[in-house]
Amino acid sequence: MIRHSYTILGVIISALLLWLALRTIDFREVGAAFGTANYALLVPALALYFAGVAVRAARWRVLLAPLREVVVGRLFPIVVIGYMANDILPARLGEVVRVDVLRRREGVSRAAALATVLIERIFDGLCLLIFAAVTLPLVALTGDWRGPLLLAAVLFAGAAASLVVIAARPMLAVILAEPVIRVLPRTLRGRARGLVESVVQGLSVLGGVRATLWALGLTVGAWLCEAGLYLALLYALAIEGPPLVPLAILATSIANLGTLLPSSPGYVGVFHYLVQQVLTQAGVPLSQATVYAVLVHAALVVPVTLLGLYYVWRLGLGRSWLRAVSRAPRSVAGDRSASTVRN
Repeated sequence: MIRHSYTILGVIISALLLWLALRTIDFREVGAAFGTANYALLVPALALYFAGVAVRAARWRVLLAPLREVVVGRLFPIVVIGYMANDILPARLGEVVRVDVLRRREGVSRAAALATVLIERIFDGLCLLIFAAVTLPLVALTGDWRGPLLLAAVLFAGAAASLVVIAARPMLAVILAEPVIRVLPRTLRGRARGLVESVVQGLSVLGGVRATLWALGLTVGAWLCEAGLYLALLYALAIEGPPLVPLAILATSIANLGTLLPSSPGYVGVFHYLVQQVLTQAGVPLSQATVYAVLVHAALVVPVTLLGLYYVWRLGLGRSWLRAVSRAPRSVAGDRSASTVRN
């Protein structure tokens, strides 16, 4: 019921922001902007994007190393499948899909793998906040973004602090979670308690300082690659005025931090509105900003979704498996399969 409510709320927010993004545009100007775009620059843009996906697979390898050694070549298809699932399934179920594929292919428990995914999300959020803090003064948007960015900073700082507590004092985390679990309906308490215990167990076997710093460096590299896609498409539309490199990094940061909001699959509406707002507040004409948001979203969603569906077929998973995983994310809480821990 909670998942369905979240999905409905996401659709409502996406529809509202999509309406806000489109309500005042001149469709003739938008058509003209589409017609003058240099689509050849999609090639380097997509090359940079998939290079970033490969870097994310390398980061996941570092985080998984204490659990099991998995080469990047075997993790890359799993990361792509997760992206594909996030684009076509509600409630960010791509993370559940990704850890399920990892369990099937490599034998890593879903709860332990979910712990590494949580760390990835925290690293991503902190990196994007730093990017935004550095580039916001260079672009000088007309709107005031300090409030939303400060709220995101508080959320990710709290998550990072919680992660440190869990890694250092696993039992304390379980004790602190118990009062929250007790207010849940009786039918959900067992699953919630099992999920907390399993994730804490997964976090307790993660690597030390060197692995953490290496993963942080790869996080920065991955997001710079993705920002390269944003930059290439700024050139594709011949956008002028604001400094393009800081603008591309800032748009990358705000658009992806915006995924904290509930939204429809693929972040339709939320993504378009935020990117459009960043560009128009930087002085880019509304028609160009709208076309840019559409092109960037298509470049981020369509190729990786098609490649993810190909990998689902190649790995013999099938649509029935994808539907089953999307309907039963609670199975992560009950997963007790053992992982090989490297000494």
